[in-house]
Amino acid sequence: MKPARRQPPFRLVLAVLVSMCITATSWATDGAVRFINTGMREGLANASVSSMVQDAAGFIWIGTQGGLHRWDGRSFTLYENEPFDTSSLPHNLIQTLYMDDDGVTIWLGTYGGLARFDTKTGTFSSWAHDADNPASLANDVVVSIGRDGEGRLWVGTLDGLERMDGNDFTHYKADPLRQGALAVGLIRSLYRDSRDAFWVGTSGGGLYRYLPESDSFEALRDDPSSTAGLSSDYVFSIKEDASGFLWLALWNYGISRFDPVTGSFTNYPLEDTRVYFVNAEAPGLVRAGSWGGGLFELDTDSGTIRRYRSNADRQWSLPHDTMYSMLVDKLGNSWIGTNGGGFSLLVRDSEGYSIYEHSPSEPGSRASGKTISVLEDSKGRLWVGSYNGGLDRLDPGATAFRHYRHDPENPRSLPNDIVVKLYEDGTGTIWTLTNLGLAYYDEARDAFTRIVHDPADPDSIADNILYDMIEEPGTGNFWIATYTKGLEYWDRKSGTFIHYPSVQSDPSTPSDNLVYSLAYDSRGRLWAGTNGGLCRYEGSGAFVRYLASKSDTALLPSKNIRDLLVDSTGRLWIATNGGGVARYVEATDSFEHWTKRDGLQSNVVIGLLEGTAGSIWASTANGLSELDPESGRWRPFFDQSRLRFGEFTAGRFRNKTGILYFGALNALYRIDPDSISYRSAIPPVKLTSIKVLNKEFDSGLAPWFTDRIRLAWNEANLSLSFAALDYGDPSRVQYAYKLEGFDDEWIYSGARSYASYTNLPGGKTYVFKVKAANGVGDWGEEATELRVDVSIAPWYSWWAILVYLALLFAAAWTISVARSRALLRGRVHELSLLKNQLETANVRLEVLAAHDGLTGLLNRRSLDSELSRRCLAAARLAEPIAVLMIDIDYFKAYNDRYGHQAGDECLITVAAAITAALERPQDSVARYGGEEFAAIMPGTGDAGALKVAERVRAAVESLAIEHASSSMVSEVVTVSVGYASVIPGIDFNPSTLLDLADAALYRAKEAGRNRVLA
Repeated sequence: MKPARRQPPFRLVLAVLVSMCITATSWATDGAVRFINTGMREGLANASVSSMVQDAAGFIWIGTQGGLHRWDGRSFTLYENEPFDTSSLPHNLIQTLYMDDDGVTIWLGTYGGLARFDTKTGTFSSWAHDADNPASLANDVVVSIGRDGEGRLWVGTLDGLERMDGNDFTHYKADPLRQGALAVGLIRSLYRDSRDAFWVGTSGGGLYRYLPESDSFEALRDDPSSTAGLSSDYVFSIKEDASGFLWLALWNYGISRFDPVTGSFTNYPLEDTRVYFVNAEAPGLVRAGSWGGGLFELDTDSGTIRRYRSNADRQWSLPHDTMYSMLVDKLGNSWIGTNGGGFSLLVRDSEGYSIYEHSPSEPGSRASGKTISVLEDSKGRLWVGSYNGGLDRLDPGATAFRHYRHDPENPRSLPNDIVVKLYEDGTGTIWTLTNLGLAYYDEARDAFTRIVHDPADPDSIADNILYDMIEEPGTGNFWIATYTKGLEYWDRKSGTFIHYPSVQSDPSTPSDNLVYSLAYDSRGRLWAGTNGGLCRYEGSGAFVRYLASKSDTALLPSKNIRDLLVDSTGRLWIATNGGGVARYVEATDSFEHWTKRDGLQSNVVIGLLEGTAGSIWASTANGLSELDPESGRWRPFFDQSRLRFGEFTAGRFRNKTGILYFGALNALYRIDPDSISYRSAIPPVKLTSIKVLNKEFDSGLAPWFTDRIRLAWNEANLSLSFAALDYGDPSRVQYAYKLEGFDDEWIYSGARSYASYTNLPGGKTYVFKVKAANGVGDWGEEATELRVDVSIAPWYSWWAILVYLALLFAAAWTISVARSRALLRGRVHELSLLKNQLETANVRLEVLAAHDGLTGLLNRRSLDSELSRRCLAAARLAEPIAVLMIDIDYFKAYNDRYGHQAGDECLITVAAAITAALERPQDSVARYGGEEFAAIMPGTGDAGALKVAERVRAAVESLAIEHASSSMVSEVVTVSVGYASVIPGIDFNPSTLLDLADAALYRAKEAGRNRVLA
């Protein structure tokens, strides 16, 4: 689309038609744009986002019609007006935000005047109209804010332009008849460009340049008789691009590029002329938001304009068509604020990454349902099998899929609409494996020929539900994996099927009758992945089984084998359900393993494909992962929260050029691995909360500006929250922290972004350190630090020791000078009493050091010591030991609703209930930190641990402590419990048992809370 002064009607029609064409084929485009939306469901107090800025620390500040929000990518902190508090936000309806040059001060334009917010101290100052003060703000509705080239602050209101001088304002009233004055009083935009020129955009008066030497304004107005000037006098927004051009959002027209050097305009009319903002910070792109018509995007190189609108039928569309604001953050992420739909992250999928998705309004799109089979055949045709959606085919060069469905009236139709597997044999024949038999595609008739089980024929195929097939090299015969009958060998010449069912008592038969996947290795051996393990065919009807183990790492990590892959070097890879990825090691006849600890998105792995340069791709229950052959670690391509369709299915295929296909719900992903680049920036980590004794610590500075705190000996219960400011991908950030002086090693907490410490010994300076890893798994080298000084307890202080010595010396002196036996006996008795008191005090100190000050349970350090001792004993006795990890559900919400005193009472009550539920004297309970507890149960296996864990859960629920903020789980306080049991060896690391129980607790919480899981 070429720039123009006014767009003729026929070009408007053409633009609409082009837009429709783009929409109609959007189900298969590279570089597609999608919007990840954040609104009130995610914690935003108001869905009308009028302005967004980012401070020097990296936090994003969001102005809404319901107050100011600080956002760290995961959670919001709200600042709002407090009645009768002049130091709070003057009005909740925020019109604009301006980040000052220091990166710390935010200026706010509200419906209650001008405000200044110091992010370092969290304090507001405000200025409002005062009818008795002519130097006050002229109008309380502040629409725009900016600084000029000399650093002076300007404020645009509904009643003119203001320049702030100290606490007073110089008024620039509208006067359309005076040369050098503004023509209208409604100031929509203020902008200082890279040349320090200061620009004023008005609503109806055009564009102005401030002339500081004469303290006047030079006007640029709309001239209807000119085709090269300003196209509208309603200049709502101004933004400079990297080339120094100014882009203008023109209400009643579109957008315009202004060259300040030549004074020329290049105009771009838009289909919706209610243009509210413009942004030119993305290279080569200019984006404009309209007040009800969605978002427009201009490619400045080609002149192409794309339009994005809200669409209830599309998950990743804009949440609302009324555009309000835009921010490009420091990492280049583009954020769109709407009036009523919250805000959105604009994500442009990389080239080489595209999606074939189902759209009810597009007959040429692929069928709905899970994509459970994929094939690109030797002719370049793409075949897609869906669950209950039949079979689709996309021919090379075609823009629409052709659909094949089961027709009960047509025996040559697809046998069933559940197409589990697609396979092309050596002759180019296409085979479909369905839930009602096998069929091959007849090219000449464009139909299918079925092969199904015949109960009267023992030589027919044994099962109609089929999962996989593979051609035997050199014979043209097939092995077929079935759902209930094990393996089938099809002798094509005789037309008979040889059955290989699993017999559990016979280890020479397949591992299980449910067979998921088949593969031939580089030695020509057939492998079968089943629901009961892996097996290999040895010939003459015999199989070798490979089973799973929970303790022997040389065996399979899970018996449920979902997929097999033999890579280009001949290595056999195994996808398991719950055990991650395994690889067969021929030399030792054993297996290597990779799990979430190695970077996998999930331990539930559905399919495997080989990428380029030796990489392996895994589709999991929580996204796609790629194994980096250089580092040996898995890195996420996308996790479930970022994918357009996050539920991966069994469909997967690699074509002859290396293109990868992965199936999902209602969609098929097409990925070119050579075109994929991974973002490697490591986000900064900031402290967001410092709590002492469960109350927010007031240092006078925001937590992220606080580098040292000092605590009394009886305040040494510390809780810290932190956030890595990765707004594009916060769910993939991992954390590690340690308290130097207390923790010996880094604690890798995964996505958990808080740490708690209780009863820190006094007289020491601790250093809390926290670092983060990005979604690729790269860890930041520099950690964020907080020094914590804890004073010594009075009875350990130097003067107390002097007192103790003086008392002892006095007692000794009294004894030595005593003349009478009675006096001597009395003094000795006093000394004995003093000694007993000191011993009692020492015992009391030892108890305090070993126990949590609030609940009386063992503290974290005592837990570690007790677990080490118990594990060593269990190893010597060769008996099991179990650990329970217990977490109070939605405890933060409980604290926020009922207060910290009620929270402390709840912790005490729950601790007592847990202790009572552990009936044996040898069992131990500890407060692990915050709302988490841990229990050690020697001599307890899985069954016993489950029984006790359920008793703990039921005991807490029976307390019936009201918890209205946990309604999605229960109306009362509940707990989630994870347990693990092992028989440790002498060299067993006790922290491994804690990790296993903690992982089980995480699964219990993911599964819905108020439950017990192993």
